[in-house]
Amino acid sequence: MFSTVEVGKKIAEFRKGKNMTQMELADGLGISYQAVSNWERGNSMPDISKLPELVSVLDCTIDELLGNKKESELFQKIIDGKEKEYVKEQKVTIEEIASASPALKPSQTESLIETIVTENSDRVSLQDLVKIAPYVSEEYLMQWIGKLDVVTDLSGITALAPFLGSESLDIIVQKLEHLGSLSKVTSLAPFLSSETIDRLVDEAMEEDNLGECTGLYPFLSNSSAKKLGDKLMKEGSMKEFIKLAPFL
Repeated sequence: MFSTVEVGKKIAEFRKGKNMTQMELADGLGISYQAVSNWERGNSMPDISKLPELVSVLDCTIDELLGNKKESELFQKIIDGKEKEYVKEQKVTIEEIASASPALKPSQTESLIETIVTENSDRVSLQDLVKIAPYVSEEYLMQWIGKLDVVTDLSGITALAPFLGSESLDIIVQKLEHLGSLSKVTSLAPFLSSETIDRLVDEAMEEDNLGECTGLYPFLSNSSAKKLGDKLMKEGSMKEFIKLAPFL
């Protein structure tokens, strides 16, 4: 299993073995010393395009640096432009691609996944999407969410929410509304725009269906919370008003 922390330790080890400072290594690679510092702390991973130059400067091999033979082979094949053949021959899995993705560009990760699906007949699951979410584009995630039709799997969708923009989340919310699953939107509330949450509560107010929206109250805008509070007071709905009161 690929580990940015372990790779960072290896980079520091080989750098110190060459008696180099972080600044000297950075200058040799044409990058900032902050980038080298982040690598060594395991906060980020060298881009795959930098690996040949990095191992040359550190006088080591990709295998020695990454500490994982199969992933080292995959990186070498990507560098050589032979990754598709390798993925097919070695039956590389989506999980293995997700593990290597910190060093890949989003387009490379997406291309490798498509190769796996096409050549190895693997199926992408919602769990797979969660693993690759930090490393692919939002558009790519939404394509697979649409193909898999998994909007009702709230645990998985909530795990993907930090990687989706407001427009994408609005599409998911609309599907949940259409399925009559408005109460399930609560788990997505921290990631939704205030406009979307206000709209949901306004519609629920009009349809006398506030019971499904209680979990959205903490995320209402001040104006919508006040509007709802005034309505509940006028109607004498004290039980519902008490639920809203902490957020007024």
